[in-house]
Amino acid sequence: MKCLRFHLIQGALLVSAAFSASAAHAADPQVEALLSNMRNAYKQAKSVTFTTETKNGDQDFVSSFSFLSPSKIRVDVTSPGSKPSGALLTKISDGKTVSSKLRNQSEFKEEAYTPTRFASIVPVNLESICFFDWAQQLSTAPGKNMEHSTFKITLGQDWNGKKWTVLHETAAAQKIVCQYYIDPKTFLIWRTIIKPMPGGPKDSESDSKITKLNLSAKIDPSVFGIIRV
Repeated sequence: MKCLRFHLIQGALLVSAAFSASAAHAADPQVEALLSNMRNAYKQAKSVTFTTETKNGDQDFVSSFSFLSPSKIRVDVTSPGSKPSGALLTKISDGKTVSSKLRNQSEFKEEAYTPTRFASIVPVNLESICFFDWAQQLSTAPGKNMEHSTFKITLGQDWNGKKWTVLHETAAAQKIVCQYYIDPKTFLIWRTIIKPMPGGPKDSESDSKITKLNLSAKIDPSVFGIIRV
């Protein structure tokens, strides 16, 4: 299981991943069928732009993504009303290298690309990460991020004027539950809610939702380059 928690501390976005340490639980056929459909949907997403809004406690973040399959990604993270204005974080993958820069830094930090490295310190969850890391995130197979999870499915959940399929993912060892609001027609996640179980970490609570999505976007490849001055 992977749920993300994040905090704005001294101008830096810090992300920690919560993994279940409990014994593996085989998902039932309904869950496995849903996850298979979700993996296929994200696999077909080739040129996408989307915006995610995230609330974590009293912190609000807006993350604007451009994505070219399989691993060209750019995200610019802002916080409404923050001073000074501008991106808190810019992170870019050209498919080989991840370049990241916080607002108070003058130079980009570079490291070899992996999906995990790109997702770190970005205040989003699976509604965003699955576009470039669906194979790892949406699987209960050994070594995958849902291997140790337990699940429940709710059909026809109301939200935002529509009916959604909600996949509930529980990490009992971490005392955290994730809820994924899935479009029953496209099998894409539009909202991720993290809530602590009784006695769980209060700072884990968050709500991330996609507010804009273009699955056939025309993206200028130059947005995945770094301008040096």
